Amino acid sequence: MEILIKNLKEAKKFFKNLKNKIISKRIVLLIGNLGAGKTTYAQLIAKEFKIKEPLQSPTFILWQKYEFKFKNRKFYLNHLDLYRINKPQEILKLDLKNELKKKENIFLIEWGEKIEKYLKRKKIKFLKVEIKILNKDQRLLELNESSFN
Repeated sequence: MEILIKNLKEAKKFFKNLKNKIISKRIVLLIGNLGAGKTTYAQLIAKEFKIKEPLQSPTFILWQKYEFKFKNRKFYLNHLDLYRINKPQEILKLDLKNELKKKENIFLIEWGEKIEKYLKRKKIKFLKVEIKILNKDQRLLELNESSFN
């Protein structure tokens, strides 16, 4: 599915409508060029889940974790930024493998293309949001869900 986002208000509405899907899939890969809006969209998603702390780009620490409740269940939003990861093996050193198994963990992964092959190989379901810059304000979002037989 493709959707044209003209401003932040439209982006907020788009991600608000995805809340249940994000919870059920548990992993959202945010993919786009530098400056495409990955961190901004991660912040919008965090706000939709009523996370009070400001979500910042975790580029230098790679991984930040935030607790939240959704429909009276406790979850953890794991915000990862894989920009500085050069080899897939580096991702596994983060102990991500164990964290992916925990049902209370939700993942927003910037530069998600760096882990996509691993998730597919392990048959781990995810949502992929590809962000294409059209101009200063507008983005084209392409949403795809992984599927395995």
